[in-house]
Amino acid sequence: MKKFILKNAMALAALAIAGTTLMSFGLEKTQTSFFYEYTSNSTDQEDIQNINNYQLAEPDCEPGEHVCGVNLPTNTGDGNTPVQSEFDAVSSQLWSSEQAGEPASPQISMKE
Repeated sequence: MKKFILKNAMALAALAIAGTTLMSFGLEKTQTSFFYEYTSNSTDQEDIQNINNYQLAEPDCEPGEHVCGVNLPTNTGDGNTPVQSEFDAVSSQLWSSEQAGEPASPQISMKE
């Protein structure tokens, strides 16, 4: 009987450890985009489309008619500019958003 209890106790402990490990994997959230804030006050096309006017930051956009920033797939680190090829792919949409006063794609956020 003692052997039976010990064997089952070890099996239960193994199951508990395995369950905890699986649950921790399921709770992790993968971030698929990172926000690059537009840091200039200018509404000129050359500034809206200038990669140097965007830096990785926490989103803080009140709804409005001007470009606030853009979500892109790569994290380049706080305060850094986006990956050039990713930015180039949305550059014209940023300008279209500014002209229209509303986002040209779901990646783009607007502000007042």
